[in-house]
Amino acid sequence: SDPYVKVSLMCEGRRLKKRKTTTKKNTLNPIYNEAIIFDIPPENVDQVSLSIAVMDYDRVGHNEVIGVCRTGIDAEGLGRDHWNEMLAYPRKPITHWHPLVEVR
Repeated sequence: SDPYVKVSLMCEGRRLKKRKTTTKKNTLNPIYNEAIIFDIPPENVDQVSLSIAVMDYDRVGHNEVIGVCRTGIDAEGLGRDHWNEMLAYPRKPITHWHPLVEVR
């Protein structure tokens, strides 16, 4: 597998911006020590969410989605809790493990 992570900034179901990590070649256990930054005006931070997709890079054909998770205003469970914690402590890194779910 050649995984990478694609992060999309979402608002009302529309993708506003996207960023991706480097591709880690030939591994099923990638480690990413990368920062992904989106500039969001403080007055809009409660209107957006992040869609996070782990992808398998494919030179020929389409890249395959391994799994996804979401954090932000329209997320549920841990994704919503993580977002609320980030809002409560601005400018402080808040980390959590998130389970990936299959794309339906």
